Amino acid sequence: MTREGRRRGALRAAWLAFGWFWGSWSALIPEVKRTTGVDDESLGFLLLAVPLCALPAMILSGRAYDRRGGAVLSGGLIAMGGLAPVLGGAGDVLFLAACLAMLGAASGVVDVALNSATVAANARSGRNFVQSAQAMFPVAGVVASVVVAAGRELGAPPWALLGTATLFLVAAAVSLATTGAAAASAPRPKEGSAPVGQRQVLVLLGVTVALALLVENAVQQWSSNRMEFELDAAPGLASLAPGVFALCMSAGRLYAQRTADATALVPTLRTCALVTGCGLLIAAWAPSPLVALAGFALTGLGLAPAAPALFASADRAVPENVRGRAISMVSTIGYSGYFLGPVAVGLSSSIGGLSAGFTVLAVIALLLLVPTLWLRGPAAGTAP
Repeated sequence: MTREGRRRGALRAAWLAFGWFWGSWSALIPEVKRTTGVDDESLGFLLLAVPLCALPAMILSGRAYDRRGGAVLSGGLIAMGGLAPVLGGAGDVLFLAACLAMLGAASGVVDVALNSATVAANARSGRNFVQSAQAMFPVAGVVASVVVAAGRELGAPPWALLGTATLFLVAAAVSLATTGAAAASAPRPKEGSAPVGQRQVLVLLGVTVALALLVENAVQQWSSNRMEFELDAAPGLASLAPGVFALCMSAGRLYAQRTADATALVPTLRTCALVTGCGLLIAAWAPSPLVALAGFALTGLGLAPAAPALFASADRAVPENVRGRAISMVSTIGYSGYFLGPVAVGLSSSIGGLSAGFTVLAVIALLLLVPTLWLRGPAAGTAP
């Protein structure tokens, strides 16, 4: 295997470890609630510590990555790995809150640094590598949740189940360090930031990422409810919906990596918008659980390439020495979609049920078409 091949393998392993952690943690949240004895409202406030601390870390980590590269990413992965078993064993509410705050900060650093390193590898290879790398995240999350569910049935302690994530995260950090996969493009970049015109493009890309992540998180949170409570699906079948959606996201990214032009953002967004919108409308108005499940699968396939393609475009829009800061800006704006997605469906569903909620999501997915009217030049993969 070539040196560049080893670097790409290390980055895929990092995405896999990142996804494994979040899949494990999500599956253990009910156990954490039981251990701490908090109610749903208190648990919601506790979990809010993660995104609230992730946002400032994302803002600051772009400049740090431009200066230190792999050290920032490896440090974030090791920090998450160290926190994993501690979170699994936390029984005190205040201690858990402090751990979740630290987790949010570490996760924010990893999010920006890992995306920056991935788009750098994408630029070096000239391939659509960012799609296949990010495909590791959802599939690892699904597998991890299944492993944790089986472990809970067998009586394994939470700290041990989250400890599996520690092994993956530390191994990924070591692999990145030994291969130099996350090295910054220049050891001492010049001070400064992207010009005003480039910043405007980055804001537009960030808002578009937010739309994509809004739809993604809303489907993850509400798809099983749509099937179980409105279509009378059996609990086991309804629980498959988020997993099927995530696996189709992985499949869509792997397919895009092989077939899509790595620089063709505008046609990619157009395809994503139309296919995702159709999938959501099918899920919204399906007469049976299986038809709804097919709609969620189509949604995952359609939405999959959007976020990776947008991050790759952000990299093309700026000089290499401000790559981390560009990804930081796009990530921070885009992260707002995670906050808004479940809320958007919840509010619209209060008026007309989840059919209305997913119809609203379909309209939001079609908004991915709007940026294609303005995107030009390197970011869009077109002539200026």
